[in-house]
Amino acid sequence: MTELTNRSSSSQVADEERDIRVEDYLDDKLQNSTDLANIDALLEDVKAQQVLLQKQLQEAKGTLDESTEASRTHSNDTCERAKKYKSQQADIDRRLFIITRSETSDDAVRKFDASMESLRKLDVAQGYMELLIEVEKLSSEARRNFKKSPQAALQPYLRLQTLVNALREAQPAAEDAAPHLVDHVDRNARTLWKQMKDAFSSDFEATLRKMQWPGKDVTLDGSLEQEWNDGVKKLLELQEPELKARDNQDFEKASREEQLVLLPLEVMAKPLELRFKYHFEGDRPTNRLDKPEYFLSHVVGLLNTYDEFFAIYLQPILRDHFRISNLALTSIYIDSTSAFITSLLPMLRHKIFTLLPRIFHQPQLLSHLVHEIMSFDISMRDEWNYDGGNAVEGWKGLTWEVLVKKDWFGRWLEVEKNFALSRYQNIIDSPESGEIDYDSVNSGATKPTYAAVRVNDLLETITDRYRPLTSFSQKLRFLIDIQITIFDRLHSRLHDSLEAYLTITSSIARTVQGVSRESQAELRGLGGLERLCRVFGSAEYLEKKMRDWSDDIFFLELWDELQDRARRSTGEEPCWTYEHRRCSRADIECCRLRGRHRRSL
Repeated sequence: MTELTNRSSSSQVADEERDIRVEDYLDDKLQNSTDLANIDALLEDVKAQQVLLQKQLQEAKGTLDESTEASRTHSNDTCERAKKYKSQQADIDRRLFIITRSETSDDAVRKFDASMESLRKLDVAQGYMELLIEVEKLSSEARRNFKKSPQAALQPYLRLQTLVNALREAQPAAEDAAPHLVDHVDRNARTLWKQMKDAFSSDFEATLRKMQWPGKDVTLDGSLEQEWNDGVKKLLELQEPELKARDNQDFEKASREEQLVLLPLEVMAKPLELRFKYHFEGDRPTNRLDKPEYFLSHVVGLLNTYDEFFAIYLQPILRDHFRISNLALTSIYIDSTSAFITSLLPMLRHKIFTLLPRIFHQPQLLSHLVHEIMSFDISMRDEWNYDGGNAVEGWKGLTWEVLVKKDWFGRWLEVEKNFALSRYQNIIDSPESGEIDYDSVNSGATKPTYAAVRVNDLLETITDRYRPLTSFSQKLRFLIDIQITIFDRLHSRLHDSLEAYLTITSSIARTVQGVSRESQAELRGLGGLERLCRVFGSAEYLEKKMRDWSDDIFFLELWDELQDRARRSTGEEPCWTYEHRRCSRADIECCRLRGRHRRSL
């Protein structure tokens, strides 16, 4: 009864509100008598609005019904899935209990995880066994084919080597989990590789004997040339996995290792190495400690003799082979001359590294050997365009290997310093060192002493001796430890001479040291003037010579590198201001192009 009363009250309130809105609407539309004429149009407008509202109401009801039905369906589906999930969870728990015979679900999960770990280990073991079976199959196939035709054994070997490289690459990600497996596969591959290399090399050596290699006039006819080409290609194909592994290394790691020698050239270098040992490792007159230029010039002679042969017959094979292999190799593999140089370097290294300990206590021989090696390196770089596989920085050279890798720089620097200081002392101790050299400069310039001229020649000689070095730190140590040391000694000598003159000619000298008036008068006369001219002329001469160093590209590069290192260490831009008192036109243009020159007036 109360509900009916409330509904009746709500209906009355709604009717009253509707009447009020109708009344307001009519008051707004019918404000005067003229609006009565438009009552028909007003009624039509009201009917149209009513129809539109009825249509919108029907659409809203339909949308509401669809949403209600979709919500009901979704709710039913969710309930069904929840029931199914609970049923499946109960089934899983039941199975876990049955399988693991556990009383609690946590205990069952732990036992189940242990079982899964065992299965995983079983899968890994199965994978190991499959890999070992494949390795054994490839090895057997290669050996079986190898007995019939060495060429037919290449394909299984290449596949085996590919497995080795893949295992090595996967080891870091696997945290070195299978070192024994990798070692076993690698050992099989290396054993097979050695057998194939020996066989291919033996066949290739037979071909070389037919060619009468290493004769000076080596020529190839049609059939012999084809046999030689086949032998080269087989060895290149055998070495290709090794070259690919080196090609995939990062640049820094590859630069620390010695460059690979192509197998065909390794075989062809063997008779050359025997000839080299015959001449330079026995009792022959050519094997002399004081003549390292003999064996270095011998290697240059080999290049001059056989470079044309390799350019004609080997270069086309290298070009075609490495173009197909699609390896990003350096010039020491794709250029026949560079490849030939690389094959000759091992015997040179062996000779030099064997020779060094024998001359450790013989400074002259050590100095001579190092400078001959420097000349050889320059010849390889400039005359033969050998970059050692580093097209950016160039070949560091055998000098770098001796001084840096074998750590002989300290001993060599000590030898050179002792030579330089000994030569400096001989210059100073010579009877005519303090005399003026009137012919060393033009007539309009002050005259230096013989000592100043010879010391400058010594400094320039020292520069020429360490100019070929490629290491900045080594150049800087030569400059500081030797040249600046000599400068300091000569400067101290000139300064002491000037101080002695000033002391003797002072009034205190007559009183304290007992210098007579006649001696002072003589020192203040022509004798003293000549003494001052020696000091002044020597100092000015050396100052002018040192200014000339600023025009030398060698010292400009030293300065440039020093400023670069200072900038990298401090994080600041260096001041690239060359304030020369005088500059050659070439130096000004060079510095201007580099944006680093400001000539001071």
